[in-house]
Amino acid sequence: MTFDNTKLYNSKPSILDAEWYLLTLDNETHRLVDYLYQKHKIPNYISPHLSFKGMNFENFDDFLFPKLKNLLPDPFVFQDLEKGVKRLAEEVLHSRPIGIFGDYDVDGATSAALMANYLEYCGCKTFIHIPDRFLEGYGPNERALKGLHEKGAELILTVDCGISSFEPLKAMSSVNLDLIVIDHHIPDTILPPAYAIINPKRIDTKKGFEDLCAAGVSFIFLIGLNRELRRKGFFRNKEEPDLFKFLDLVALGTVCDVVPLKGLNRAFVKQGLSVMKKRENLGIRALCDVSKVNNQPNTQALGFSLGPRINAGGRIGNSELGVYLLKETDEIKSLEIACKLDDLNKKRRLLTAELEKSVIGQIEKIININNNIKPNAIVVSGNDFHEGIIGIVAGKMKELYNRPVCVISINQDGICKGSGRSINGIPLGDIILEASKLKIIHSGGGHDMAAGFTVKQDKINTFRDFLIEKVDLLMNKEIPKVKHFAASVIPISSCTLELAEWLEDLGPWGTDMEEPKFIIPNSKISSLRKFGFNKEHVSFYITDRSSTKLKVKKFNILNSPLNKIFDNYENINLSFLGRLNIDTWNNSKSLEMMLDDIIYADDT
Repeated sequence: MTFDNTKLYNSKPSILDAEWYLLTLDNETHRLVDYLYQKHKIPNYISPHLSFKGMNFENFDDFLFPKLKNLLPDPFVFQDLEKGVKRLAEEVLHSRPIGIFGDYDVDGATSAALMANYLEYCGCKTFIHIPDRFLEGYGPNERALKGLHEKGAELILTVDCGISSFEPLKAMSSVNLDLIVIDHHIPDTILPPAYAIINPKRIDTKKGFEDLCAAGVSFIFLIGLNRELRRKGFFRNKEEPDLFKFLDLVALGTVCDVVPLKGLNRAFVKQGLSVMKKRENLGIRALCDVSKVNNQPNTQALGFSLGPRINAGGRIGNSELGVYLLKETDEIKSLEIACKLDDLNKKRRLLTAELEKSVIGQIEKIININNNIKPNAIVVSGNDFHEGIIGIVAGKMKELYNRPVCVISINQDGICKGSGRSINGIPLGDIILEASKLKIIHSGGGHDMAAGFTVKQDKINTFRDFLIEKVDLLMNKEIPKVKHFAASVIPISSCTLELAEWLEDLGPWGTDMEEPKFIIPNSKISSLRKFGFNKEHVSFYITDRSSTKLKVKKFNILNSPLNKIFDNYENINLSFLGRLNIDTWNNSKSLEMMLDDIIYADDT
């Protein structure tokens, strides 16, 4: 991402210590803005952002109308996929039971549900195992794999896990069992022993699909399996399943795993949201109902309403609730499971708020000891840290302090579990893998932006020093401020439903394809109220010189520096940065801004 066509908007750091950059228009961007308005009537306030994200005259139509048929690869270009498909096809042709071992997050649940729904349609019995986060930890373990084998499975699929499970997979060589690993986490140069390993990040597989989540890889695997079964004549007397009906699951996994929404991922989500609107998956339908998501869900609904509820089962309850919800075919049972997950999510929020306070206390103490300077990486630990929510809290602390943050739960057995979240430019997954090779940690893995690991208690300080050293080297000892890029400065009178509808039509928005942000200058706050389970959210109106009002919301403001504004906002002129969207509460449309940041109006 270049900064050539931007200018710094705020002369002083914002309330959240960020820099705002306003996009400027060169001749090429001016021409694109005019073209998009003349051809598609896209408002000029939006088009600079599209240019900034790489849109031009040649690729815009593909961006606006992404087609899976133009973006899906031939499945067999992935290393081992054809081998895995042919092995699984033999089991399907003989109606043998299949074991499925998944992960306890949304990507794992959707991947396992995808596989189970397809295989059960084909007449195979499936045995699903999602590990208990506390008793088993992440990834395959010998006992669970043998349990699936004892139930009758001679073939087990691991989805969204398995790429770093050397010992458990090696232990299966003593039984009559084949393993197919379908994963997307960063692999080591040496792969674990398995019949087939399908992973877009393998160094020996086709490049260009490294950003797929496990649900996306699983979908491509099913395309290959479907083709093989068709070739074998399996569907002569049976209707072929419509794989595109499974795209709601793929979209859910893709959004909730926070992978870049570009190319194939963007098409998965765009098409998947269309499928989701039909409400044919009973589990997703029930979850939408208990989450009060209307019949037109968007990426925000998936990421902030549906995803956390599915995750709540694995965090503080039954880890298998999510996958069984997504494959349930009984309407009443679907609603029962969805209500259980909703209750668990409420409990999770309370636990998260309590842990946040404890972690912030530790971090502030570290900063105080360090002469009020934030270290370039933060590692905190505690005996009473709930393992199921340390990842959430690490993410919140990363946002609050703009640092890579690892939160570690200390166990009585001496092996502690940690979860980390990173900032742009710090590939945390690679750092964790290196720490594992150096025996600084016991085990671990993940992505650039998130990772999990286990570490001995007496090695926590060593790990902290190692992480800070790596971040210092990568950032040349200086963490840059958060940078926001605004498409336009816009008066409240120009914030219309039509503009928000265009923004919705141009979606889906997400990682690496963030939705446009706008600056509303020189405005005042009125009618402020806090809401939510712990009063952790805020809603208010802003007015400018036009006297028109715009509703604004900000989620998760507990412990936020923004509270110094919200607690004393009378007669203060402020400028607001945020995203415009349509609130469809009770199926009535209204416009609102989702707030990102605030500056004092005279700081421009």
